[in-house]
Amino acid sequence: MSTAPARSEPMVRCEGLVHIYRSEGLEVVALQGLDLSVDEGEMIAIVGRSGSGKTTLMNVLAGLDWPSAGLARVAGWDLAQLDEGGRATYRTTVVGYVWQQAQASLTAELDAVKNVQLPMVAGRRPWAARRAEAVELLAAVGLGERLHSRPAQLSAGEQQRVALAVALANRPPVLLADEPTAQLDGATAHAILEDLRRMQRELGLTAVIVTHDPQVAHHVDRVVQIRDGRTSTETRWVADETGARADELVIMDRAGRLQVPPALLAATGLAGRVRVVRHGRGVLILPADSGPAVGGSPDAGAPDG
Repeated sequence: MSTAPARSEPMVRCEGLVHIYRSEGLEVVALQGLDLSVDEGEMIAIVGRSGSGKTTLMNVLAGLDWPSAGLARVAGWDLAQLDEGGRATYRTTVVGYVWQQAQASLTAELDAVKNVQLPMVAGRRPWAARRAEAVELLAAVGLGERLHSRPAQLSAGEQQRVALAVALANRPPVLLADEPTAQLDGATAHAILEDLRRMQRELGLTAVIVTHDPQVAHHVDRVVQIRDGRTSTETRWVADETGARADELVIMDRAGRLQVPPALLAATGLAGRVRVVRHGRGVLILPADSGPAVGGSPDAGAPDG
């Protein structure tokens, strides 16, 4: 079993991560050598089309699915090396999970304060300590007056807040959230995101959110896009003299592969074979018929600019 992480390494680190599962007798490669690094205390959003590998990645990070190949480490735990007992401990102490549907985290017969206490039972903490912690968490998400309400008596937004408190009940260092605002209206979704960001900062959490909600981009440190089972682009918000602007970068993996954004491919007509030539400190990607002399040869330097 893994010990606490060395602080020099990212809280979440995936290198060449592959996950293959079987569906109707066929093998499906959901993650195809994915690389991802998330620093301690960072909050990122994962975006991508349906089938791109987002949910599979979250299931691997949550300890619900096994890596088929490559590296997946969270808080120093090597997820490929865990046995069933190790996975149970990992899911209880290292990661908190907020599901898309809050009901998946809640027990209908229990009120809010008992729902939040439920994950703490395995830790064998005294009842009074568990209840005090649950009351504190519910107050932190704005539900101090709804301690004794059952899920059916709460609005969708209130249920999601209870689900967030449940995910944080054991004070895990990593929070995973899969489409936490998908079932909510715009105003409620915005409020939930503000609560999530505030809790993340107050508790020093490392948070990974899968989303289709464009609002999320303004609540996180960066947005990572997954395409075809690999990370393809990364967007950060950068402040300059014109205000905040989105700065998009293409991610190059350890093998030197990158995924050029589809809009650029469509605009340039690049496809199939291309010519890659050195240009100062970078490279140019040119049509194959452009000839090796354009922009300099692959091995020769070219002037900057």
